[in-house]
Amino acid sequence: MKNIFKNLTFSKISLWFLFAIMLWTFVSLKRWGQAETRQKIIMWDVTSYYCYLPATFIHHDVSLEFTRRGNDHSYEENHQYWYQTAPNGSRVIKFTMGMAVMYSPFFFIAHATAHLLDFKADGFSTPYEFFIALSSLVYLFIGLLYLRKTMLLYFTETITGITLICVLLGTNLYYYTTTEPAMSHAYSFAVVAIFVYHCIKWHLFPTFKKSIYIGLLFGLIVLIRPVNIILIVFPVLFSIHSKETLLLKINLLKNNFKYIVIAAIAAFLVFVPQLVYWKQLTGEWFFYSYLEEHFYFNHPHVLLGMFSFRNGWLIYSPIMVFALIGIYFLFKSKSNFSFSVLVFVLFQVYVCYSWWTWWYGGSFGSRPMIDFYAVFALPMASFLKTVFSKSKALLISTLTFFVLLIYLSVFQTYQRRTGVIHWDSMTAGAYQKVFLKSELSHDDILELEQQLYHPDYDKAKAGEEE
Repeated sequence: MKNIFKNLTFSKISLWFLFAIMLWTFVSLKRWGQAETRQKIIMWDVTSYYCYLPATFIHHDVSLEFTRRGNDHSYEENHQYWYQTAPNGSRVIKFTMGMAVMYSPFFFIAHATAHLLDFKADGFSTPYEFFIALSSLVYLFIGLLYLRKTMLLYFTETITGITLICVLLGTNLYYYTTTEPAMSHAYSFAVVAIFVYHCIKWHLFPTFKKSIYIGLLFGLIVLIRPVNIILIVFPVLFSIHSKETLLLKINLLKNNFKYIVIAAIAAFLVFVPQLVYWKQLTGEWFFYSYLEEHFYFNHPHVLLGMFSFRNGWLIYSPIMVFALIGIYFLFKSKSNFSFSVLVFVLFQVYVCYSWWTWWYGGSFGSRPMIDFYAVFALPMASFLKTVFSKSKALLISTLTFFVLLIYLSVFQTYQRRTGVIHWDSMTAGAYQKVFLKSELSHDDILELEQQLYHPDYDKAKAGEEE
C-alpha cells in the first residue's frame, strides 16, 4: 500500500482526478439514454462518421442501395444514414471512414450486447449509443496518457499535471467528450497525442518499428479528417530552431530516408480502403464528397474565428491564450519544437478559418482546434515553466487566474449543454445577457432572441459575407 502512494506523482494524481470527473460526468449525463430520439448521440455529423459500420456489418451494403428500397423503416426521417449523391447517382457517405475505424471495436461489442439483451440490433439502439459514448472517454484517456508521457520529456511533474487539467477542463474538449461524445474531436486529440509522442521518440532514435507507428498514426489522422494532413508540418520542422539545427535535421532525414519511405507507405495503406470505396461507388479514386462546400483561402476569417462570440475559439476556451503566449517562451528557451509549433499554429489557424462556415455550424467554441490540443499543450507548459521560475506572487496570481478560467469554461459548457448559449447565433449582446447565468426566465429568453444573429448559411457557402 505504501508503494502505491509512494509512486503517486502530481501528474498521476491529476490524471486520476480528471478520470474521476469524466466518469462522474459520463454517468450523470447518461447521454446514451436518449437513443432513437431527437437528442440521440448518433446524429448529424456522427451519422456520417458512423454509418459505414451498420451499412457494412448489418446491411452488408456499403453502397447504401438498401436505403432506396421501400420498407417500413424511414432511414432519412430518423437521420440514420447521411450521404451525398455522386454525379453517377451513387449514394456516397459524406465523411471519410476514419471515425468508423475508431468506433469499430465498441460497435462490435455493442452489436453482441444488443443480441444478448434483446435490443434492436440495427446499429442505433441503446447499446450502440452507450458504447460509442464510452469510446470517447476511453480514447480521451489514452490521449491524456500519451500527452503526459510527452510532457514529462521536457517539463516537471507539477507543470505536466497542471497542463493536463487546463487542456481538458479549461477548453471545449470537455464539452466534446461529455455532451457530444461521438464527434471526432476527442478521438483526433488522442491520435494526435500518440503521434506527437512517437515523432519525438523517432527523432531521438529512428527505427523501422517507430516509422511504422508514425505512418499508421498519420494515415489514421488524415482518414479521420483529411484537412488534418497539415499536421505533417510538426514532424518536418521538429528540432529546428537555428541554422545549425536545420543542417542537423537535413542530415537526419538523409541518413534515415528509408524510414521516411516506410512511414509514407504505412500512411498510404491506411487510406487505401477509402480510395477503393470511392472508386467502387463513383468510378474515381478521389471524390470530393463535400460537393459545394469549400475553403476560401483568399478570404479567411481569422479574427472572427478566434474572437467572435459566435463560437470564437478564445471566447469559449480563453485559457488557450496562454498557449499562444507560450510560443514566445519556446523560442526564448530554444526548444526543439519552437519553430514546428509556431509554423503549425499559423497554418492551422489560417486553414481552419478559411472554411466557408468558419464558426463550424452548431458548435461550442472552435471545435477543429481541439484536434491539436496535444500540440498546444507544449507552449502552454512552456508559459507555466516561465511563471514557476518567477516570484511566488506571480505564480499564485497566475494559478488563481487559471482556476477562474477553468471554472468559466466548465460553466459555459453547462450553459451550452442546457441551451443558454446558442449553438451558432451568439453576439456580444447575447453573451453579455447570459454571462454566468445557469438558466433563463421567459423574459430572458425573449430578450435574448433579440440579441441573437442567425447566420445566412447560403451566403456563407457562396463565399459571401453573411
